[in-house]
Amino acid sequence: MRCVPPRGCSSRTASVTPDLRTLVRMYKLSNRRHAANELAMFQHQPSFEDAVEQAALAHDDRGKRLDHQRRLSPEKLCRAKGLLMRAIPRFHSCSNFDELLVLVEQTVTGLKGLNELYYYDTALRIGAFLGISPVKVYLHRGTRDGARNLGLNARARALDVSELPLEIRGLEPHEIEDFLCIYKDHFLNLNPNSRAQ
Repeated sequence: MRCVPPRGCSSRTASVTPDLRTLVRMYKLSNRRHAANELAMFQHQPSFEDAVEQAALAHDDRGKRLDHQRRLSPEKLCRAKGLLMRAIPRFHSCSNFDELLVLVEQTVTGLKGLNELYYYDTALRIGAFLGISPVKVYLHRGTRDGARNLGLNARARALDVSELPLEIRGLEPHEIEDFLCIYKDHFLNLNPNSRAQ
């Protein structure tokens, strides 16, 4: 969710690649606050309906489109909003993030162009209002690349935090998702012997 710098799910490789511990520090300094502020905006919406609407449209507190959904058409997001608003009563029965994510996915899966990143981000934003956070690290295209580049099971829908390198485990699962996506290219150049086992 959002990186400063770099923006979005991209990373720039330097001539010397930092080790994993350093990359985590970089994430904490450059990205963590922005991601936390974004979730806080959804958490503090005036009503659940407002939270679902803003999450579905992927709007920030200024009404601007959030980075991950910037390429989706407004019409598609409006159609997703309509479907998700009708599902509001069902959201209240979700007791964990898995259920929330499945509900979002089932609700909007018929809309072409929406993908697992939209499902995850929307569930994460709605979950912020409901006080429901992921306890696993969910994979989508960017995080899947990061997981693969670290030698993890990139075919899984989600990874347990215990499956990840020790250096990363101090981050919250949703932060790890962000971290894997942002720094995925850096992982290719890591020396496995430099990581604590």
